[in-house]
Amino acid sequence: MAFSEPQRRLASSVSAIDPGVAVRFARTGLVLSILLLSLAPLTVADDYSVLHNTMSEAGGQGVDGAWLQRTGVVVTSLSVLTLAAFAQPVWERGVRVWLRVYALALLGLVIFPESPWDGSIHNETVARAHTAAGVIAVIAFVLAAWQASRGRTDLRSRTFDWLVIVAMLVLPQLMLITSYQGLLQRLLVGLGYVWLFVEIGRITRSHPAAGRGA
Repeated sequence: MAFSEPQRRLASSVSAIDPGVAVRFARTGLVLSILLLSLAPLTVADDYSVLHNTMSEAGGQGVDGAWLQRTGVVVTSLSVLTLAAFAQPVWERGVRVWLRVYALALLGLVIFPESPWDGSIHNETVARAHTAAGVIAVIAFVLAAWQASRGRTDLRSRTFDWLVIVAMLVLPQLMLITSYQGLLQRLLVGLGYVWLFVEIGRITRSHPAAGRGA
């Protein structure tokens, strides 16, 4: 397959980026996204509950202040895409592919916002697309963690992977039968961040320059 000159220049520019710098950028982005997502409930109406209302609802259709939640999700997506681009040899191709799918699904959550928590539905089709993107994101993350676990050599790391995998599969089901959807979703997202930061530690050890200036 022949590449055009602009494509060759882009590929050359990407390959020239220091992996350590890229990993530091991704790590900083994830920290920033946690801050944005934590502050997001403060920017919406007072009747929003972090226990009962989901994070997606804070970025819902027509919600005043939804930009902070949406920005946090976009920053997460870009950070994961950066990691997937510079995580060799720590992440095999399968892990990187599924995490790219996960990151793109996160962008889908922003492009297709959830319905507001007050029960009003501005566009039901958009809300359904949001749900589909959320399902894809969870499945992709689970497959990435599963793929990563297959390459582990120590029991501790594989056990942690499987704890995250099981939680990712069980928590969404619990959200269907309890009113504490906000709490459970935040636990789900938090576990995802923990897994990513553990992986960043592995990548940093693989690319020592990633730990400089931290």
